[in-house]
Amino acid sequence: MRRPSDALVIDAAVLIALVLGRQRRVLEGVAAKRKLVTTERAVAESARRLELGMERPDLLPVLALTVADVDVIPPEKIHALESEAARALVNAPASRNGSARDAHVLACAWAVEGDIWTFDRDFAETGVASWSTANLLKALA
Repeated sequence: MRRPSDALVIDAAVLIALVLGRQRRVLEGVAAKRKLVTTERAVAESARRLELGMERPDLLPVLALTVADVDVIPPEKIHALESEAARALVNAPASRNGSARDAHVLACAWAVEGDIWTFDRDFAETGVASWSTANLLKALA
């Protein structure tokens, strides 16, 4: 099995799963072995889903604690790569749904030369490896 890159970009779904699952040890274990990165947009999306979609504003402090261990990349650092990332996602064979919603995550991965920690399969053939939590933990064991 290929080893994960030195940097891992966490998408919103994984951030929410870490918050909901209270898997602090998973985050700490991965953070001890890899640099963790996310985007401001992923953090905002996670907060919006927790507060409005799941009606769990009480978990916003847990999200803040989770994100404290992660480098949050501002939009201006990845903006130049987002249109190319959007094109790559629209043409990605895994989704074929034309969605470029996660272009910021892919652009971030390209910018930091990292892999993506996600549950999505939409990143296939974009030049970046993606890891589910289970596969990531196996690869880092």
